[in-house]
Amino acid sequence: MTAGRRLYTAGRLWDGVGADVVADAGVLVENGTVMATGRAATLASADTPVEDLGEVTVVPGFVDCHTHVTVRPGEGDQHGQLAQPAVWQTIRGVRNLARMLRSGVTTAKIMTEHHGIDLEFRDAVARGEVAGPRLLVAGAGLSPPGGHGAGGAGVAGPEALRAAVRERVALGVDHIKIFTTGGVSSTDSTLAQSNYSAEEIAAVTEEAARAGLTVHAHAHGGPGVDLAVANGIHSIEHGALLDEQNLAGMVAHGTWLVSTQSILFHPAGIESGDAAVPAIMSKVTEARQYASANAPRVHESGVRVAVGTDSMHGFIGYEMHWLVDHGWSPLEALVAGTRRGGELIGDTSVGVLREGSRADFVALRGNPLEDISAVYDVAAVFRAGTKLVEDGRLAGICDEEVRP
Repeated sequence: MTAGRRLYTAGRLWDGVGADVVADAGVLVENGTVMATGRAATLASADTPVEDLGEVTVVPGFVDCHTHVTVRPGEGDQHGQLAQPAVWQTIRGVRNLARMLRSGVTTAKIMTEHHGIDLEFRDAVARGEVAGPRLLVAGAGLSPPGGHGAGGAGVAGPEALRAAVRERVALGVDHIKIFTTGGVSSTDSTLAQSNYSAEEIAAVTEEAARAGLTVHAHAHGGPGVDLAVANGIHSIEHGALLDEQNLAGMVAHGTWLVSTQSILFHPAGIESGDAAVPAIMSKVTEARQYASANAPRVHESGVRVAVGTDSMHGFIGYEMHWLVDHGWSPLEALVAGTRRGGELIGDTSVGVLREGSRADFVALRGNPLEDISAVYDVAAVFRAGTKLVEDGRLAGICDEEVRP
């Protein structure tokens, strides 16, 4: 028997690459890597252990392309949450990451934390000390003094921004986050006006490129999107107010869109936490109305779309379901939640199940290509070939026996 080799069998398999579902399927895994996929009968061998997952649909692990470790929108005052002591935030992060994993997220792009919390969690998850998806982290986002997401003094000016990027590179971040517009969850910012000049944004993208990192912009619309796109931003995160000019520029430059809808549309999101703040709720209403009406234009534009939950931990299924409700096919929504996520983060070994990819996959009790709501019904979650979730319960994390 080959060490570390196992064949997982299931009623159905969608590999994230093609459009078809394979029946009576198998995923052959060795040491955390997919060796082959296809009909189980063709992959079986006498010396390979088999684990039958039952009458489920196996799909690639979901990729959450925009979220945070510590914030909970439903509790309100997200900026206030980020200002809480590091220990308070960290303790909450443990539960948040577990919720993400149970929903089928096996890779997540973290888009602003303070106190080095995201870097520590990234390494703790990799060591197996904390249950969660594999994390790619940005440290603290870049916002001007007093701006949305600043979380402190903020930073402005080309040279100061270059220095801030270098500081984050030295810490070992995986990408850079910048706020080029205001946000919905703050009372004194707009959703379209640019926070930074073209020169400032270019300074950030150029400095990040020297370190081999991409830059991802919180931005909703207007000049805040146009300047970001024209100056080398890799992705627009949120994009609730994108107009034709914004979308045309994004398509021309190959800029990604990360759709984050549950925080806006689900009643457990901003509506739950900040319902008593008129300045915030007016922006929620504006963003909801525009995003719903604009969805066909986004879909038809050809812009590449991935999805993120934006701290709505466990809501990755809602993100894909929202796309289907607004004109995407179930296949397109699944691609946005899997393969597109891997492509956006520059790691084509995730979001797909093919030879050489990471053995990150989710077993769903239904078939999401027939009914997208199947993405909510998670039977099991595997990361690097290890079962970490079964029937909603965590498994395989810090479960080694300790003897005195």
